[in-house]
Amino acid sequence: MEKSSSIFIKMDEFIFSKLDMLRNDGTFQKFNDAISGLDEPKQKLLAQITAFFFILAPFVVVLVLWWGNHQTKKDIDIKKQIIDQISIFEGNQNALNNASANYLSPSAILGQDELDNKIRNVLSQNGIDQQKVSVSAFRQTSTSSTVAKIETDISFIDFGTSDFSNFMRGMVENERFKVLKIELNKNKETSLLQGSMSLMHMGQNSMMPGQ
Repeated sequence: MEKSSSIFIKMDEFIFSKLDMLRNDGTFQKFNDAISGLDEPKQKLLAQITAFFFILAPFVVVLVLWWGNHQTKKDIDIKKQIIDQISIFEGNQNALNNASANYLSPSAILGQDELDNKIRNVLSQNGIDQQKVSVSAFRQTSTSSTVAKIETDISFIDFGTSDFSNFMRGMVENERFKVLKIELNKNKETSLLQGSMSLMHMGQNSMMPGQ
């Protein structure tokens, strides 16, 4: 409250100082002489108009300053909201990129031949006989301009424990397959593993339309 009073006091002092300067100015003297030549009703009317002007002028100035500050604050708030939205978008974009890196393979599988090649590569890298694995089903479930998704059922026989572990690591960690289901049995005579698994694969589709 004291701060507000101080502001108005300073405004009053400023206005009165300007009035004193105006009274001492030659133009004001000419204006005063011109008024003195008018009849009394006109002098009163002009004096009232002048008084109202000097009373209202500070309020008009304050109103203009307040409106300018209000508009500036409004613009700043809008810009801040835009910056906040950009930050949120960038955060979501980074999260999406991280999720893509975890769940999407760099290359899509667009046919069973490509699936067979990936399986053979995993088997070859781990020294596993390719005759022990066969694809029993292949399903291209969805394909877009950016992502291709497939599901497959794979059967395997005569796997040692290390074969099974290495094969699964190669398919899941290296080729980015997701395991949907596994059926695993142990041959009592040979102590080797056999069974089947259902896998899903999602990869980035680099093929352009028309290719």
